[in-house]
Amino acid sequence: MEAVVFDLDGTLINSVIQFEKMKQMMITYLEKAGVTPGLLDDGMLNFEITSKATEDLRAKGFGEECIAAVLGGVSEIMNHVELESVDRAAATEGVQEALRDLKAKGLKLGVMTRGCREYAERVLSRLGLREYFDAVVARDDVEKPKPNPEHAFHLLSLLGVSAAEALYVGDHWSDAECAKQAGLRFVFFGRPGQDTQPQGGLSFEAVDDIRDIVKLVNAS
Repeated sequence: MEAVVFDLDGTLINSVIQFEKMKQMMITYLEKAGVTPGLLDDGMLNFEITSKATEDLRAKGFGEECIAAVLGGVSEIMNHVELESVDRAAATEGVQEALRDLKAKGLKLGVMTRGCREYAERVLSRLGLREYFDAVVARDDVEKPKPNPEHAFHLLSLLGVSAAEALYVGDHWSDAECAKQAGLRFVFFGRPGQDTQPQGGLSFEAVDDIRDIVKLVNAS
């Protein structure tokens, strides 16, 4: 084991991003931009909203430059809502201890997040966590963010390790899907009472205390 990669919101930090507000703003904007009304709903994940909207606009004959401009507007909405939450986010219990112990073992640490770079850098710095990480790859650092494995491959290249040498910790099934496609060992960080049953053939280990990641590394 050479590296441990973490998701950000819901894993390293207790996020207070208003995702419902974000999705409603995105959908309203996309419908005004030409997406079929009613096609999108706030039960979708953000990447599902943008993917479905892109498919709809292409089917209607919108050019790629136009679609790129629309998606740029979506990114601005997401960035705005994320940055509103920076000052209210809190570190996950035990996370600083876990990161300190992992670094003491000589491991490289990375963050892979669908948040924007400014949000990731600001919230990690405010909570005193940024110093532990060798690399942070945010949504706007890659063309295809997770669950697309491109996101993971880019981070692994920055860390200088292979997928076989790394462990990925996340709190969502889209994290597990990204890990599967990238060939990463995945650990599901679930809060007490959260469903940790496998979905769609995804394999994983599960912990409900972030400090248990150190134990898993020790046992590797």
